[in-house]
Amino acid sequence: MFRLNLVVRSDSKFGGPGIITRRLHAYILKTIQQENPQLSQLIHDRKDRQLFSTCLSQDGITIHSPSKEVIQCLQQRFVFNDRIDLVDWSGTIQEIHSQFFSTDEVLKRFTNKFTFYFLTPATFYQYGHYYPLPEFNRLFSSAGKVLEMCENLVVSPAEIEDFARKVRVEHASISTKRVDFGKFKVIGFTGTLTINLKALPAHEQHLVWKLSVYGSMMGFGYKTAWGLGQTRLEPFAPILVSEHP
Repeated sequence: MFRLNLVVRSDSKFGGPGIITRRLHAYILKTIQQENPQLSQLIHDRKDRQLFSTCLSQDGITIHSPSKEVIQCLQQRFVFNDRIDLVDWSGTIQEIHSQFFSTDEVLKRFTNKFTFYFLTPATFYQYGHYYPLPEFNRLFSSAGKVLEMCENLVVSPAEIEDFARKVRVEHASISTKRVDFGKFKVIGFTGTLTINLKALPAHEQHLVWKLSVYGSMMGFGYKTAWGLGQTRLEPFAPILVSEHP
C-alpha cells in the first residue's frame, strides 16, 4: 500500500467531507488524466473498487493507493504545481511525503486488540439504501477488496462470516452524520470501535489484522474516493496530516 501526504497551507476553512471532497476526487482524476492518459483510462474503466482514496483535512491531503503508478503520477505533478484550487477551498502545498507499507511491515505491527477511529462518515450501500453501522461482515468485506488489490488474496464471504462472529467488541461509541454532496446526501457513522481477536486462531488473527490495516488506509464502505469512510487504526499509524478533518 502506498501513501502520499501533502502538507498544505490552506486559504480557507475546511468544513468536512461533502462537495469539496467530491471536487478533490475530480481534481485528482483530471491530474492523472493530464499526466498519464493510459492510467486515467484504466481507472475510468474499472468496475471494481476505485484505485485510490482521499482524505482532506484543514492542513493537508492524504491519498492512499495500492498502485505505485497512481502515487508516482500525482507526486510528479504536485512537485511542479503546488497550488490546489477546489473553488471553496484552496491552498499551497508546503511538503510532499510518500510512504510504502509492505505486507511484512503490516504483520510486524500486529496486535490482537486495536481501535478503529472512524474520522469521516462511513456507510454501506445495499438494496438502494444506506447502512450506517460498523457491522463486521460489511467492514471486512469492504477491506477484502483492498486486500485483493494489494496481495491478490481473495477472502470469501463464508470465511468472513466465520471469523467475524468470533471477534469480540471491547468498546463502541458510534453516532450518525449526514454528508451533503450537492445532488444527494449520504448518512454515515463516525466514532470509535475497539475489538479483540483473542478468540480467533492465529492465522485468522493475522488475516483480520491485515484487513483492518488495509481497510483503514483505503477507507471503509461507500465513496471512499470522495473522502467517506476515512479511518485511523490505533496502534498502527495515523493516516492524516491532521487528526481533525
